[in-house]
Amino acid sequence: MVVDWPDYGPWQWCSGTLIHPQVFLTAGHCTDGLDEYGIETIWVSFDEYALNELRDVKQVITHPEYGWGTTDPHDVGLLILKEPVKTKGKKGIQPAELPDEGFLDTLKAEGVLSDGPDKAPFTVVGYGGSLNWPPPEITYEDERQVAFSEYRALSGPWLHLSQNSKLDNGGTCFGDSGGPTFYEDEEGNETLVGITSWGDAQCVATGFYYRVDIPQTLDFVNSVIAELEKE
Repeated sequence: MVVDWPDYGPWQWCSGTLIHPQVFLTAGHCTDGLDEYGIETIWVSFDEYALNELRDVKQVITHPEYGWGTTDPHDVGLLILKEPVKTKGKKGIQPAELPDEGFLDTLKAEGVLSDGPDKAPFTVVGYGGSLNWPPPEITYEDERQVAFSEYRALSGPWLHLSQNSKLDNGGTCFGDSGGPTFYEDEEGNETLVGITSWGDAQCVATGFYYRVDIPQTLDFVNSVIAELEKE
């Protein structure tokens, strides 16, 4: 997600995921209140460098119940692209696979999710900052990066993941907000299960990811897509 920052120009703002040829999923705190910063123009890029090949956004939609101060901030936002993304052929971009409701709860009940070394790794992706050890030095290159984090817990709308480097875990940081968390099964199929939301200030311990497999997310996303497909 790239915004036209007043008196500066294109600025990498947040990360996100294509979930429909015209719909980009990100965090609610990335889409809420943009007008307060004087931001009127928004783009999306799928290039490895965030500021290349910018695509126009025609509408910004924040979850109607978004807001911090409760145990469930409904941290979900959507960007509607002006033109659909090509999804077939060599240059096509395949939208991410959304989970069924309760997907993570099912994995936990089956014993797939458990806390401990080498258990249930998740893939996190974003264009945000890179931590240089020792913290808190963080650099920004606006380039897409991938990290692997281990499962820690499920609590309400949150998926908790470890990003403790001493356990060989990576994670997310500032600018990665809104980016995807993928679960990969034994056959290599990836499912979008989380939206990067928040974590510790130094980006060294735990990441918190707003769950995609809960009604709060799925009902909102599916209702927006349904309305879009009526047009």
